[in-house]
Amino acid sequence: MIKISRISSPLKDKIKNIDTCSQLDGDGVFEGKYSTSGTIVLKNKFIGSLKADQTIVDTDGIFEGELKTEELIISGFVNGKVDADNIIIMENGKISGDITYNQLAVFEGGIIDVAGMKRREKQKDDKVIDIANSNQK
Repeated sequence: MIKISRISSPLKDKIKNIDTCSQLDGDGVFEGKYSTSGTIVLKNKFIGSLKADQTIVDTDGIFEGELKTEELIISGFVNGKVDADNIIIMENGKISGDITYNQLAVFEGGIIDVAGMKRREKQKDDKVIDIANSNQK
């Protein structure tokens, strides 16, 4: 059985907005597609496609599939195609598959075992222009 409920996690202090946080909990497996504009905490197995502002894979959480998120915090296991601005791998976390990221942090004990790893290039500010002194001719 899978429950979508409010948060109760040791990673509770990492959550950006607890008011818009969902939690997948229980002993079942969620298969499919899920999208949220808030935070999601996975405490069970999720197979499929997931899009969220912030994704937390708790200690017992397993994610397999395609994941797009601004921030990914891993204490469990993530496998698949991951596109995240920030990835934080905690002491017990493990990630495998293909990842695209801006920033990556790994705590001691965290594991990265990926087939492909790509850091996004910082975007140049196209709006910067030179302004000449109007007194010069």
